[in-house]
Amino acid sequence: MTRELTEKDRKVLKDEKRIGFVFAGLILSFGGLLNLCYFVWNKSEQEYLMIGIIDLGVFFLAYLICNRINLKVNRDLKVNIKEILKRKVEEKNEEKSYEAGSGALYIPILGWLFPKLWGQKMRETKKYLIFTADKKYEVDKDIYDDLKKDTDFYIHFAKHSETVLSFSKDE
Repeated sequence: MTRELTEKDRKVLKDEKRIGFVFAGLILSFGGLLNLCYFVWNKSEQEYLMIGIIDLGVFFLAYLICNRINLKVNRDLKVNIKEILKRKVEEKNEEKSYEAGSGALYIPILGWLFPKLWGQKMRETKKYLIFTADKKYEVDKDIYDDLKKDTDFYIHFAKHSETVLSFSKDE
C-alpha cells in the first residue's frame, strides 16, 4: 500500500542527500586547489580564459555528480509517495555493539596504572534487530520493546531509493 510522505519522512530523505553534496564539495575543493597551484607556480603568463573554461567544467562536473548520486532520492521527494510493507517478526535479537574510535589500545598493567592514557575501553552500545522471513532490520528500542515474536509490523520506505523511513506497529 502507498501513502503520502510526512514531514519526518521528507527530513529522512533530505538527510540521505548529504553524500551527494559531500562529493560535489570534494570536487570543487580539488578544483580550487588546482587553481591555487596554477596561480602560485605560473607567475609569468596567466591565461584567464583557459582557467575560466576549466573552472566551468569543474562546476558542471560537480553539479552532474551531485545530481546523479541524489537522483533516486530527488525522484522520491518529487513523487511524494512512500510504500508500506507488512512483515511478521520471526525473531528478535539484541546485540552488543561498540562505538568506533571511542577506545584506545588497552594494555592491562598500564591500563591499571594509567587509566586515562592506556586504559580507555570502547563504549558499548546495543543494537536491536528484528528478523523477518527474508531480512533483518535494525530498529529503535521503543519499536523493539513494542513488537513481540509472531506479530506484524509495518516498514515505511521510499519506493525509488529504497530508503527505510520508519517502522511502526500500526499502519
